[in-house]
Amino acid sequence: MLKSIVHNLQFILRRDLPSDLEALQDRLEKRADRYEQAIDERIERSFGNVQADLIQRTEHLAREVENERIRAEEQAESLSNRLSGHLSASLAGFDSRLSDAQRAAEERSSRYEQTVDHRIDERLSAFETAVGQRADSYEQTVDHRIDERLSAFETAAGQRTDSYEQTVDYRIDERLSAFETAAGQRADSHEQRLDHRIDEWQLSLLSEIDRRISEYTRAIDVRLDDRQVGNDRRIDNFFKSLEERVDARLETHERRIDRTLVQNRDDIIERTDLLLQIFDQRLDRMRTLQLDNGGKSGESFPAKSIKIHEQEASSVSQQIVEWSEKSTLELSTFSSDEQEIADYLLSFIDDPAGRGYVTQHLRRYLGTIHRIPPARRSGEKVLELGSLTPLAPAIRRYCGYQTIVGNNYWPGEEKVAEKVFQQTGGGERLAIMLHNFNVETDPFPFADGTFQVVLCGELLEHLHRDPLHMLWECNRVLEDNGFLILTTPNIAGCRSIEGVLTGCSPYLFSQYNLASPFDQHHREYAPREVRTALTAAGFEVLKLETEDVWRRSNPAILELLGNLGLSTDLRGDNIFAIAGKAGQPLERYPRELYID
Repeated sequence: MLKSIVHNLQFILRRDLPSDLEALQDRLEKRADRYEQAIDERIERSFGNVQADLIQRTEHLAREVENERIRAEEQAESLSNRLSGHLSASLAGFDSRLSDAQRAAEERSSRYEQTVDHRIDERLSAFETAVGQRADSYEQTVDHRIDERLSAFETAAGQRTDSYEQTVDYRIDERLSAFETAAGQRADSHEQRLDHRIDEWQLSLLSEIDRRISEYTRAIDVRLDDRQVGNDRRIDNFFKSLEERVDARLETHERRIDRTLVQNRDDIIERTDLLLQIFDQRLDRMRTLQLDNGGKSGESFPAKSIKIHEQEASSVSQQIVEWSEKSTLELSTFSSDEQEIADYLLSFIDDPAGRGYVTQHLRRYLGTIHRIPPARRSGEKVLELGSLTPLAPAIRRYCGYQTIVGNNYWPGEEKVAEKVFQQTGGGERLAIMLHNFNVETDPFPFADGTFQVVLCGELLEHLHRDPLHMLWECNRVLEDNGFLILTTPNIAGCRSIEGVLTGCSPYLFSQYNLASPFDQHHREYAPREVRTALTAAGFEVLKLETEDVWRRSNPAILELLGNLGLSTDLRGDNIFAIAGKAGQPLERYPRELYID
């Protein structure tokens, strides 16, 4: 403190006041020069602007005069043409009147030109006079203001300089005398206080060091004890969680084995019953043959029996042909709620081709929307795989999910693209992000447990390499208690059976696509195979249904299946599966779907 005061006094005493005044005068003169230069520049810019404005106005007036002359000539020419037309069409007696009118028009045109020239000359002379007067007045005003400001500035600068010198001298004298008196007093007092504070500080420092060392030692002991307890607790929780997970997986595996055994047992019983029924039918036929042939064996079926079977086959074939004409009736008839959803879906389609595609698939779209569980809380997300459908706006509106993420696969390095759904007429708008990856080979670019619902609509049948990879990834990105909604054509449906019976492929879509191999069906599934795939991927099948969305099931086929003792359940042409995430995946390559 004392050193800084002495340093400041030395700095004040070393200052050269005359040199400071000279520096101040130089700065004032430089500022005055800069001010004069700025004023000169402003005057030059003002005169330049005035001159440019004058030139522009003169050119504008000249253009107006020229335009007026052109219009006058055009009017005169037009009038002359009209008069000449009247002359050719009228009698010869009108020649004198037409010539008078022409002379009057020329006189009016000449008078108009003279008037315009006179007005232009008057306006130009008045404008030049006004510009000269304004320029002279502006120069006088600027010179007067500059002289007044410079004189006032010089007077004020001299007065402030004299006052500053007197004030500085007086303050320096006062401060030097006061400082000499106070410096001695403060030095003595400071030395006494400093000695006293040093003694107190040493004592307090020693006591504080002892206290902190003891507290730090106790804190280290407590933290070590807490850390040991926490480690023991975490180890116990880890082993407990590990045991629970092992028990859960074992229990899930046991349930799956039990279900498989029960299903295999039911299949064996059904097949045995079917074989017994067929065997009984054959025995009955053999008995009938023996009775008809007098008990002789070794002869073929009688002609009467063959005719009966031919008649039955002809009847079934005729029913199949007749049903094909009315199999699509009532599929496009919707309830009021369904019609509302259908209209909402179509309101986002402008393209005629796309509108026709959506109209053809409306029944399947409605079945999918009705099976998506509603959102249970805000912030839940939906992943839609193979996003080529307009379902996203309907999922947001009717299921309550505000965040919808899409997937598609296209060539190129672009990994994310935006897809916008815009309602016709400028209504609602929805933008979703499409992620570019192959569901059969690529890991999904999402963290574990990101989504509440994964929608896999009409995608499974297009996969040709590894469908379980997709289902395993669906399990990973779903949160606990999440849902997978899967739809795919039913190879075991009435329509496929009808195709086999009529000598056609059972596939609903069997054509090759030369443009893109991803748009053809590589494999169509039966409901049992869908259940097997979902169970192997760690899902519990909550509901497995079929529904006619393309063509209604043929009653003749259902009757034929019933007569043969076969089940008529799950015979719709499309499979709808609702599966809940039950745990970790169980089997990577089920033998029913993969070969070694």
